[in-house]
Amino acid sequence: MLQTDYAKGGIIAPTPDNAGEVVSYRAEIDLATSDLTLNNIIEMGPLPGDCDLVDVILDTDDLDSGTAAITLDVGIMSGDFGVSSGSRTCGAEIFSASTVAQAGGVVRPTLATAFRIARSHVDRGIGVKIKAAPDTPQAGTLGLTVIYRG
Repeated sequence: MLQTDYAKGGIIAPTPDNAGEVVSYRAEIDLATSDLTLNNIIEMGPLPGDCDLVDVILDTDDLDSGTAAITLDVGIMSGDFGVSSGSRTCGAEIFSASTVAQAGGVVRPTLATAFRIARSHVDRGIGVKIKAAPDTPQAGTLGLTVIYRG
């Protein structure tokens, strides 16, 4: 499992000061071809406790220079936020089998489940999972902008 600086605690995600205040952060990670293996998970950052997801923007370079097989899931991770040990899983509430990394680009959620994630009192990790491995892995940058409100 890989982690961005937000997931490692090197950069702290902003916290809304008031109810209804909208804040955001953008986490990114440079991926090597060896990182693009089937079922690999990248913890991008938190959905902070007591916050509701407003929107998410997934941006990525072309990570598959072959016949474009790579797909990505994006969702809430199991286990404690920021913990890199153990066997944590990644859901697909936000994106399920997104093909954006096949040619590179930007996408926003089209799944209703992205906007129906139950509120929690604790920070939860948002992860990106390599659901289908690339035909020909190509190094590049993966970014996730998380927009949420208190």
